[in-house]
Amino acid sequence: MFCEHCGDVDGEETGIDHDKRDCPWCDTDNGAVTIDPDQLTITLQTGADGSMALRAAIGLLVDHGLWIKRLAERPGLLLIDYSGPVPEPYGVDWLKVVEALAAKDLPASSGELRILALAASLADTAARIPLGNAVTGLDSTNLALVLKAIVTANGRPVAG
Repeated sequence: MFCEHCGDVDGEETGIDHDKRDCPWCDTDNGAVTIDPDQLTITLQTGADGSMALRAAIGLLVDHGLWIKRLAERPGLLLIDYSGPVPEPYGVDWLKVVEALAAKDLPASSGELRILALAASLADTAARIPLGNAVTGLDSTNLALVLKAIVTANGRPVAG
């Protein structure tokens, strides 16, 4: 079965014979936690209320369009409450995201990885991402999303 997440990881992973068991995006604790991306979006947006920087980070991921779904498929990168009958995600573990980025454990395009890195940097001051490296090479669409996130984090309207 073709995996829409990892594409061509090592030159042999694409096509109908792709084994999802070997895909880093599909390795999610043997399916122990199932997270609905739409519900995750709502949960993350609700949890970001009260923090302009966190709201900007979550907004950047939501606006980008790929990362919420990918994070829903990687519960190891999320903060999850296991105390109830069903595990419930309540946030992103930004430091684990930064570790995964540094270890190059997240198959994605360079632009997609930069978006995730910038979101982590906005959300958590411990996530030290060099801004110059992160914005270099972004296409105009993604750069516009980043600028919007920076304005949101600042909490001020755009000067006109």
